[in-house]
Amino acid sequence: MSRRPIVSDTVTWEFNATYLAASGERVPLPTSLRYDPVDPVAITMSMWVTDQRAVVWTFARRLFVDGARRCAGLGDVRIRPLVRDRRRVLLVELTSPGGHALIELPANRVNDFIAHTYDLLPASAEDAVVERDLELRVLKGHTRS
Repeated sequence: MSRRPIVSDTVTWEFNATYLAASGERVPLPTSLRYDPVDPVAITMSMWVTDQRAVVWTFARRLFVDGARRCAGLGDVRIRPLVRDRRRVLLVELTSPGGHALIELPANRVNDFIAHTYDLLPASAEDAVVERDLELRVLKGHTRS
């Protein structure tokens, strides 16, 4: 069994994103990004579609890093940089059985958030936190030691 280092608490940043409706309408979308160093490779994005209901997606932390520079992602999730109205945004494209969504995130806020997560836990320390053997057993359907 590997020893897990003690890490700091979860970090959540809130900001306004924009939902790009199929009609062309731009709808403000209260959004938060959450990082928990216990799961160092993941970022959770919650988008509040009503006061009581959020749509939640979890991404690889590295996807935001790559998506800030060039189109990144495969399948259901893609992120790419874009300049709209002279400001930098990250365009997040999400596809699920429930539909398709385009979300613009403020690039500077997201990049600052991601940089902060790497200050908390650098990429070089991820292996000390992630139990790779356990993850492989779970993926293969073997949860016993």
